[in-house]
Amino acid sequence: MGGSGAAATLALGLALGLALGGWANCPERELQRREEEANVVLTGTVEEIMNVDPVHHTYSCKVRVWRYLKGKDIVTHEILLDGGNKVVIGGFGDPLICDNQVSTGDTRIFFVNPAPQYMWPAHRNELMLNSSLMRITLRNLEEVEHCVEVVPVLPGVAGCRRSRLGRVKLAARPFVKADGEVLGSFIPAEEMGREGPNNKRASICAWSPT
Repeated sequence: MGGSGAAATLALGLALGLALGGWANCPERELQRREEEANVVLTGTVEEIMNVDPVHHTYSCKVRVWRYLKGKDIVTHEILLDGGNKVVIGGFGDPLICDNQVSTGDTRIFFVNPAPQYMWPAHRNELMLNSSLMRITLRNLEEVEHCVEVVPVLPGVAGCRRSRLGRVKLAARPFVKADGEVLGSFIPAEEMGREGPNNKRASICAWSPT
C-alpha cells in the first residue's frame, strides 16, 4: 500500500477511535506494572509504517532503535534489521492499548514483547506493542529507568524492592503496602553490603517502621 493510502487508512482509524470515545477514558495500567509485563523496553524513531490492516486498522512500524532500557539480550539476530539497529514493532492501532498511534518520524518509548508463536507467520520476528507509547521527556525516561532498576524482593510484599544494578544507591526507600499505605522505610540488602546469589541481586531487605 502506498504512503497516501496508508495515511488515509490510519486517518480513518483515528476518526473511528475518536467517534467511539477516544483514548481520554482509556484506563492505563501503572507504569511499574507496564514495565514488568514488557520483556523489552526501548527508545526509537518510527521510520516506516507497514503491514496496514484495512479492516482492523492495525499496522506495524520499522523503528530505528536508539537505546535499550531493558531486554537487549532478548532481541535476537532474527529480529534485528539493517545492520542491527532497527526492529519491526507490531500492534499499533490495537484498541486494547490506550496510546497506540504513531506517525513516521515519531520518537517514543516502546514497551514490547517478542511476538508469540500463535501470531506467526504474520508477525514472526516482530516485537509486539504491549502497552501505551510514552513520549520522550527527561521525566518519562527517569521514571522508566527507575522501574527497570528495581524489582520485588519479598513475594507478596508490595514496595520491597532490590536494585538490579548491584550496590549503587545507599538510600532508604519507602515501604508501601499494596493499598498504598506507607509502613516505613527500607534499605535494600545489597546496599547494606550483603551479597545476593550473584553478588548483585540480594534476596532480602531490611526495613524500619516510621
